Amino acid sequence: MNGNAPSKDKRAKSRWTGIKNDLIAYAFMAPYLFLFIIFLLLPAFVGVYAGFTKWGIIGQPKWVGFKNYTKLLNSEIFIDSLQNTLYFVVLAAIPLIVLGFFLALLVNQKLRGRNIARAIVFLPHVVSVAAVGIIFQWILERSSGLLNYYLGLLGVNPPINWLGDPESAMPAIAITTIWWTVNGNMIIYLAGLQDIPEDLYEAAKIDGAGRWQEVRYVTIPMLLPVNAFVIPLTVIACWRVFGQVFVMTRGGPQGSTFTIAQFIYETAFVKFDMGVASAAGVILMLITLSFTIVQLRAMKVI
Repeated sequence: MNGNAPSKDKRAKSRWTGIKNDLIAYAFMAPYLFLFIIFLLLPAFVGVYAGFTKWGIIGQPKWVGFKNYTKLLNSEIFIDSLQNTLYFVVLAAIPLIVLGFFLALLVNQKLRGRNIARAIVFLPHVVSVAAVGIIFQWILERSSGLLNYYLGLLGVNPPINWLGDPESAMPAIAITTIWWTVNGNMIIYLAGLQDIPEDLYEAAKIDGAGRWQEVRYVTIPMLLPVNAFVIPLTVIACWRVFGQVFVMTRGGPQGSTFTIAQFIYETAFVKFDMGVASAAGVILMLITLSFTIVQLRAMKVI
């Protein structure tokens, strides 16, 4: 009986150590959890509730049920904003993922100066959206823009109205976004590449695999967890595009770059219709959630 006492004491001590470690972990997490609840979770619940009300910011919200959603689904401007945003997602998301992957492969090579190359490629990521928008407005300007100047030297005339033509405005914004943000995906893929064991590549070489066969049969399968993070994150970010559109075109020309995020902004802070804006935000959330679930199911992650 006395022989069992030390083991019981040991178990009790181990249990208390586990509880203490958990309390320490929660103590470190507490500031983030507090900010997450106050600035993200609580506003999300308020936004869902506001979507069922008529509310002009000032005054008390008035419950109207699904009227805001019915109004949105019958709004030509809202439907156009959805189509424009989907078009942007198609233009930007795939290049952001593919180019991010290949840039990571490139800067992962064991070559001299690769750290400098990584820094140069990543540099645009630290530039603010306002600065990026203004820079590319100048580059893409019709009469005195840098791009049209060099295209003119190559014999391309008349100058292309990149941001003033409904056909080219959204592709121009997509190119701007790719230049600005592809380096974020590159860094994530680079971290994933460096976690792949070298033994797998050596085994592939012994089996006679070439460089692209290594990428296809070793690199891509081993990056499945990274893709499960990068692809949904990229698509969600594209659905939420706002800053570069707002700075470069303000939704023009002829509404061709008017996105759902800009619709939410103008409805809420120009027309002061928080109910309809919140309903549009909920629809955007459901769209991004649906895309994420479909992508993860297709990748057999869930």
